[in-house]
Amino acid sequence: MKNVTISQEAYDEFKAFLDENKITDFNIRINFAGFACSGPVFNISVSKASDDDEIEKINDISFIYEKSLIEQFGGFIILSSDENEGRGLSLKPVIEPEGGCGGSCSGCH
Repeated sequence: MKNVTISQEAYDEFKAFLDENKITDFNIRINFAGFACSGPVFNISVSKASDDDEIEKINDISFIYEKSLIEQFGGFIILSSDENEGRGLSLKPVIEPEGGCGGSCSGCH
């Protein structure tokens, strides 16, 4: 089952980002970093997989994520700068939680 969706354009831009930053280990972990007013926030890091992880290889890049994140967010979509209306590469969940931050951060209302 495919849990990471990325277009060729986004893949090429992401791979170029890794190359520009001299990252040669293409085992990329998707981490949940919490909620902001705009919704869930994710970050990426170079990592090794554990028993609680899923791994999805797309071309040269292995995306690693905790199984629980798929249950919570339904997977991930990686957008290129153009696909993200010129705002740079973006990673968003397939399932956006209702209400953004759920009212737990100031300024959401």
